[in-house]
Amino acid sequence: MNANKLALLLLTTSIPLYSNDPCCPPADPCAKCAQIWPTNGPDWIVTPAAGPCVSRGWDAYLTAEFIYWTAREDRLGFAIFESVENGNKVTSQGKTLHPDWNFEPGFKVGAGLLYDHDSWDIYVNYTWLRVRDTKEKETASDSQTQRLRPIGDAASFAGLSDIVFASGRWELDFNVLDAVLGRNFFISRYLKLRPHFGLKGTWQDQDYLVTAQNPEFFSEDKNSLHYWGIGIRTGLDTSWHFNPCFSLFGEVAVSGIWANFEIERRSGAAPIEEGALESFTVLNIENDIHTLKPVVEFLLGLRYETWFCCDQYHFAVEGGWELQWWNDQNQFFHLLVESKCGDLNMNGFTLKMRLDF
Repeated sequence: MNANKLALLLLTTSIPLYSNDPCCPPADPCAKCAQIWPTNGPDWIVTPAAGPCVSRGWDAYLTAEFIYWTAREDRLGFAIFESVENGNKVTSQGKTLHPDWNFEPGFKVGAGLLYDHDSWDIYVNYTWLRVRDTKEKETASDSQTQRLRPIGDAASFAGLSDIVFASGRWELDFNVLDAVLGRNFFISRYLKLRPHFGLKGTWQDQDYLVTAQNPEFFSEDKNSLHYWGIGIRTGLDTSWHFNPCFSLFGEVAVSGIWANFEIERRSGAAPIEEGALESFTVLNIENDIHTLKPVVEFLLGLRYETWFCCDQYHFAVEGGWELQWWNDQNQFFHLLVESKCGDLNMNGFTLKMRLDF
């Protein structure tokens, strides 16, 4: 018996419908999947498709995800805070001030289609996240126990050494579009794999505003970064079933992105006396970079899925913890080095719902 006849025999006779509702019509002889659960036995086909499929439907599906992530970028320190004695001697270890790293809500939306050619599917997904993180620190101008010192070129070249106020505000607008081709299949009675490959595209905007002040001068350092890229994405999704409805899943993906960074920096200072209009520019620089950067993604969580309405619809809900690593996204310009090359890291909770019809 050849493989095609064996697969047809298994799909039409050996494997039951998802539900046992007597009102449901008989099994679809053209079903593409091994239904919810593969059979045991010597004739079980190699890597039977795991869908999920629906009865007499389009085998299309929609996804919606709520994400609650924190985004953090390396090397965004803007000041050093120290405890001192008599305004000079450091009495304890100081600390570097960064923007406060907060959790922010975002979303993903996607659409997919499972088609007849060996039960492969195509899936397109869009991710949106907006981050606004700020940190401020202030000391008294006559303090003998605390000291602030600026980090970076602008405040130092403007003549600001010890300062009484510093703040850093980092903003990120994050957009990603993934389009992949994959196949979900059983490799054992309880384990499913879905290898996939495709394209990843992204466009992102970053702004970083650092301000510093001493009793005489106020300085402002404006950094902006516009980033876009496109590249190849590949990965593997896994699902280990406790029973037909509940499973533990894990996903990993790796991408290589050909990217463009457009960087601007505007820095200056001005006297703070009332009525003073003079100001001077310390830095006014633009930079443009084309380069290749890697991206790594991980996701681990728990899934529940079910079929209803005579197996014409499939619904799944899952929750898990997701991590993403974007290499060297901090390309803000510095005088001593072209950039500090800090990584962008994101992680947080992801809640996903899926409907097949």
